[in-house]
Amino acid sequence: MSSNNPIDLADHDLAALQEARDLLGRARQAAATLALWTPEQAKRVAKEVAAALLPRAEFYAEWAVRESRIGKVADKIAKNQIACNLTSSAWDKVALGGVRRNDALRIVEIGRPAGVVVGLSNSTSPVATIIFKSIMCLMTRNALVISPHPVALGCCTAVTNELQAAIEKAGGPAHALQILTRPTVEATGALMRDARADVILATGGTPMVRAAYGSGNPAIGVGSGNVPVYVDASADLEAAAKTVVVDKNFDHGSPCSAPSVLMLHAGIAPQMQDALARQGAHVCTEEETQKIQHHAFPGGKFNGKVVGRPAFEIAQAAGVQVPRDCQALVCPIANPQAGHVLLKEKLSPILGCVVVSGMDQAIDVARLMLQHSGAGHTSGIHSASAERAVVWGAALDYYRVVVNGSTVHDSTGANTGLPYTFTIGTGYAGKSSVDCNVGPELLVNWKRVAFPLPGGWAGAMASGAALPASSGSLSTLTPELQATVLRIVQEELEHLR
Repeated sequence: MSSNNPIDLADHDLAALQEARDLLGRARQAAATLALWTPEQAKRVAKEVAAALLPRAEFYAEWAVRESRIGKVADKIAKNQIACNLTSSAWDKVALGGVRRNDALRIVEIGRPAGVVVGLSNSTSPVATIIFKSIMCLMTRNALVISPHPVALGCCTAVTNELQAAIEKAGGPAHALQILTRPTVEATGALMRDARADVILATGGTPMVRAAYGSGNPAIGVGSGNVPVYVDASADLEAAAKTVVVDKNFDHGSPCSAPSVLMLHAGIAPQMQDALARQGAHVCTEEETQKIQHHAFPGGKFNGKVVGRPAFEIAQAAGVQVPRDCQALVCPIANPQAGHVLLKEKLSPILGCVVVSGMDQAIDVARLMLQHSGAGHTSGIHSASAERAVVWGAALDYYRVVVNGSTVHDSTGANTGLPYTFTIGTGYAGKSSVDCNVGPELLVNWKRVAFPLPGGWAGAMASGAALPASSGSLSTLTPELQATVLRIVQEELEHLR
């Protein structure tokens, strides 16, 4: 039972701050040991630890849902399994340390681990995020201190302790992985600001990510999502409807990459809404939409109790009758305007829906969404036109554009060439230091020993001896489409000024 005694509360805060200091002190010792490993040894231990946790995926999924009341057990099992299976294998062919040569530039590169990583864990994927970050840190020979979200403290503490036990069993040092068991705002801030922290992996709410960037230590932070999905007149409606509903129901809509607002070309809007209904979504009437809106945003402020809850439960609380197996609540927005609450991120099976005259209007609505959140994160488009998909991507400040696929899964590489991750960087648009899907490469720096090179780097580039990997990346686009994309990008930048 908690105490209201001011002295007891003060003692708790002081104990939390002391714990943060102790964790970092032990982490530095573990980091010194890990730095002596070879990259091959680090990857071997990471695989052993991942294999040890894989059979526990269901146990921790059930615990996370029971404790946080966010999401679905089946989907959290899948997340935990993916974190164990893919994290330890996806970078087998990627150098995460050691020594490598670049003969064209006459440079020898020596990998250096970061040292001590402070990792923030979110409320919507607490266990999977910890597994992901822990295995990444092992592969890169870094120690990790976790600051968990308080709503999932129990399961986060248990999985951290089990991971650390597996690390030691595999030959790793004590305290390679630790967790803050008193995750107060002050203690988390102390972790991030301490000079013994080398880098912060910030996953969570915008205020905490901003605090990470203001800590004085290097930070790799992510921004919030708010995903627009446009369905144009050429789309495969049945396939699009199935994908959108499955996405919106996955973990009860809690992933930040789940569709937030669906934009339907007027020519296919009735057919698409019928297709959504056939997939198990409930398309709300105007009156039902108002009830859902008032429940999810009472007084215009977001009701956190809808995060990751079933569509039936949300509808029932709002006074709307839907089948118990309802997959999503589609809420038409008749007059989308700046500040409309249904244009905000909802982290639930609630899906805004706007009928538009074409892509230009869809872009205008998406820009209204960007005023709230989502910049740099993810958008989607369903269209038979590859050119239209590229133009959609150029026009909006989302750094992942999923074409004819799942914004939840394909934004993290399930059926696209985007890298696998549980942490999405949102770039400058989203006030993040990275625009990519975050992987272990970012936890290693490379020292570069440069030998004499006649003509220098500029000469090597001019001769073609050392062209950058991205050279010619637009070569498959027609000159007309390249010109269109560049024009739209310029217009978008002007729009943002």
